[in-house]
Amino acid sequence: MRFALVVLVVAALGACQSVPAPGRGDGATARPPALPRAVIHGRAFHLERLLLAAGAVLDVQLIDDSIADAPAGSGLATVARMSYGDLHGPPYAFDLPYDPARVVAGHHYSVRAALRTPDGRLAFATAARVPVEPGASTPVEFRLARVPQP
Repeated sequence: MRFALVVLVVAALGACQSVPAPGRGDGATARPPALPRAVIHGRAFHLERLLLAAGAVLDVQLIDDSIADAPAGSGLATVARMSYGDLHGPPYAFDLPYDPARVVAGHHYSVRAALRTPDGRLAFATAARVPVEPGASTPVEFRLARVPQP
């Protein structure tokens, strides 16, 4: 009887042992390969002596100018887009991450930005796209112009 009880306990403890998932070999936690990322560093500023209310948002986009005439709303020309809140006055520093696989050799790229008030109203924007070289280490700086209000 005791022998059967010992065998039963050993078998139960053996069943509690963790077993590696199929295809993982040693049971180590597998992580998906990291996607290559690149970043455009920059600063946007405006010349007006104005501090926007808390909740203002800076929206920055990396645009492929070679296909910028793609149909509206398709989003094909937008390589990367990021919104930044909690702004503390100009200049507004940003780091725009993008996927280098979406950058095509020989194409021209630019950055455009818009600064919105907490209620979503457009207050400042780039007057024109600002040329950038994806992969360049130098930060890009540009001026935001006030958008006329109706």
